Formats: sequence, C-alpha cells, structure tokens
Amino acid sequence: MEYLMTYGWAILIVIIVAAALYALGVFNPATYTGARSTGFANIGQPATGDWKISAAAAENQFQLNLKNNLGSRLYFTAASVKIGATDCTGEDFNDATYDNVANITIGSGGEFTVEANCGTLQSGNSYTASVELTYDNLDSGLTGFKEIGTLTGTVS
Repeated sequence: MEYLMTYGWAILIVIIVAAALYALGVFNPATYTGARSTGFANIGQPATGDWKISAAAAENQFQLNLKNNLGSRLYFTAASVKIGATDCTGEDFNDATYDNVANITIGSGGEFTVEANCGTLQSGNSYTASVELTYDNLDSGLTGFKEIGTLTGTVS
C-alpha cells in the first residue's frame, strides 16, 4: 500500500507539471516558430516583419512587402501564394485586383506589395508560405523569370 501511495503522488505531480507546461504553450510548435525567409535570390530577401498573415481580416489576408533590388525595371505577370499545400486566392499587386491588373511594372529600387486571401487559419498558428512571382526584365528584354521564396511565421 505504501508503494501505491508513493507512485500515486508521483503520478499526480507529473500530471500537474504537464498541465502547467501545456498552459504555458510549451507543447505548441507556434511558440518556437520565428519569422524566417528563404529564396528570393534575384529580387532580394524581405526583411523580418515585411510579411504577415492577419487572422483578423475576412479571409486571412497574406501580405508581403518586397523591393526590386535587381537594378532593372521589372514587369510582373503573375503571382502565386500557397500555405502548405493549399493555394491562396485573389493574388494582387499593390492593392489592385489581380484579375484586372495582371501586369505591373516596378522600377529599380521600387517597392511593391503582394497580397492574397489564404482561407481559414487561426491566430497563433504557425505557417509556411510559398511565393512564386513571374516577371520579365524590361531593360534586358529577357522574359519568363520566376522568383521563388518561402516565408515562415505565425498568424497574427
């Protein structure tokens, strides 16, 4: 009986500690997810804080601010954003409806915003977004470039 009491108290303490750790968010992967970007080799990496997904928006608005670091005028013809394996919709540049303004020219050093609606994500969850931009270089005349990057963060 003495052994059962000792093990019972030990198990109770382990349960209390596990519950406290759970309440503190230790077991939530989003707690350890920092904002990170990879790719974007030609245009240039966005700085931390230049992208977000806002759960407060109607359809989890994805927003990415970029700067043209190529030194040439770029003519963007398409944008694609995916969260995991799910395609986002309504991609656009600089708050213009993408379907109506399929093409946008950004000068050397110019800044622009890519936006998309990314379905139902919950605030505090972590995400990995894949972004693909298709553009032509107006100064060199070369066409069909693709800029691909990955962004990791937490839904705000």
